[in-house]
Amino acid sequence: MNYSKILVFSASMLIISQIPSYVYGDGFTMENLPPASVGNRDASLFIKISPPILTKDTIGDKFLELRLFDAKTGDTIKHTSFFVTVDKDGKLLMRDLFHTHSGNLTIKIQSEDLDVNDVIVYGDEEPFQGGWTATNDQITVKAPILLNAGLYHFEIEIFGIDTDKNIFEQSKAPRFDSWLSVGDIFNQVVSTGGKSYDLSVTSYYDKINNFNYDETKKSVSFSMPFNWDVSRLEKQNVFVHEEIHFPTSFKEFSQAGTYKASVNGFPVTGRMLIADPYSLDNTLILHFLLSKENILDISKINKAGTKTIEFSLSPDTGLTTEKNSFDVKFDSGAFAKVQYDSKLISGEKIPFEITFFDKDSKLLKWTAYGYRIEDSSGTIVYESKITDPNKPGILLTEGIDKPEFAFKSPGKYKMTLFIFSHGLDNLKTFSGMASTSFDIGSGTNQIPSWIKNNAGWWADGSIDDNSFVQGIQYLIKEGIMKIPQTAQGSGTGTNQIPSWIKNNAGWWADGSIDDNSFVQGIQYLIKEGIMKIER
Repeated sequence: MNYSKILVFSASMLIISQIPSYVYGDGFTMENLPPASVGNRDASLFIKISPPILTKDTIGDKFLELRLFDAKTGDTIKHTSFFVTVDKDGKLLMRDLFHTHSGNLTIKIQSEDLDVNDVIVYGDEEPFQGGWTATNDQITVKAPILLNAGLYHFEIEIFGIDTDKNIFEQSKAPRFDSWLSVGDIFNQVVSTGGKSYDLSVTSYYDKINNFNYDETKKSVSFSMPFNWDVSRLEKQNVFVHEEIHFPTSFKEFSQAGTYKASVNGFPVTGRMLIADPYSLDNTLILHFLLSKENILDISKINKAGTKTIEFSLSPDTGLTTEKNSFDVKFDSGAFAKVQYDSKLISGEKIPFEITFFDKDSKLLKWTAYGYRIEDSSGTIVYESKITDPNKPGILLTEGIDKPEFAFKSPGKYKMTLFIFSHGLDNLKTFSGMASTSFDIGSGTNQIPSWIKNNAGWWADGSIDDNSFVQGIQYLIKEGIMKIPQTAQGSGTGTNQIPSWIKNNAGWWADGSIDDNSFVQGIQYLIKEGIMKIER
């Protein structure tokens, strides 16, 4: 359609003065964009593209859906005219005007590699503005849109609302700007230890490149195009989601428990990396979930001219520890499994893992939840904040969260969890509140029981003095074994270990003496300088 047609306004049309409003979104398959002022109302735009994942084998219809609605009431605004511009990687794909009497517009896309000037719209022209009118809320377009995965840019101008003749001045029409992603699935066979494994990467942002598996480092890496323009990122909601699927037979990853990950050299920790062994049978899914805040932090360490986002992931080869675990059960049948490392104690930051399940023990994804933690006196020590009363809760796309808490003192605490909604449609099926008590230890002489094996082996001569000392040094340095703060001696570390300490180790291993007696021996080694500890 000729763009100049929409500049010719009938004298019978009502012209509405309007302050232009710009609102932004980036990196989702669908979103409700923040409201813009439309007359005496605040209007939001819902925009969605489908399918969310696109590969060469994708079969089925493709759609772009638009709906302008009153941000306060949620009511659809009828007789809306959308001027839609679509581009990808800086290339214009479509620019045209569409009108819907009902307010709901679905553009069915027939993907074809055409020049933008050869785009075909199958519909009737609306008589007042010259746009294309949707029949039964749907119109078909043949255009070079959704030919492949990646990031698509949509500029939506609202030319009119309420009646077919009611339009805005062109220069003052409300504008919405959205970047929506169509995901891609990348498959790769990797070989290690004489075995081969089928890995896949689902990228919900753009196609990935440079996939590599380093067998010596047990490391997976790949890259993806990314626009690091900070001025752009600061204006927009950004979310980068990549997931790597490992078969459970690939034990280096599936049984690791903890992982080391980075993005452009920036350490990925906490909520940025989620392990999901629940969604698919015989598969571990590791999710990179990068929020706008994460992306902006990463941008600060990038070199000038960076045009990619680089992912790296490997198992953490450090020793793993047992986890404390408890369930929080809701009246609806839903429940949350809460886990934290048993070696962590009061006075330290403790990462918790909170996973939500429905009544059938399936992951409860897109969960909006909140939490409260109280001590034994009922004093609230932690509570999630509600920043938007219309959208309470922390949104978990995968139903898994990894908050960190530090407790000043040991004792019994109560965790209360709230489920506000779940699913893409904000369902209330499993909404509710539930509480459970749990304990935080003091850590005094806290020693994982499996260390007794090492002590027994040393006592019976299976391992030598040096190996035992090095093992204990590592355990203390990594925080796996807790002992009281002890002044270190100035010895050279070559002094002979007294026989009574070795005897203590053997007695402790078989349960003849308690933890404190064994720890006293370790403290003696530190005081005498026989064992050096870097804290």
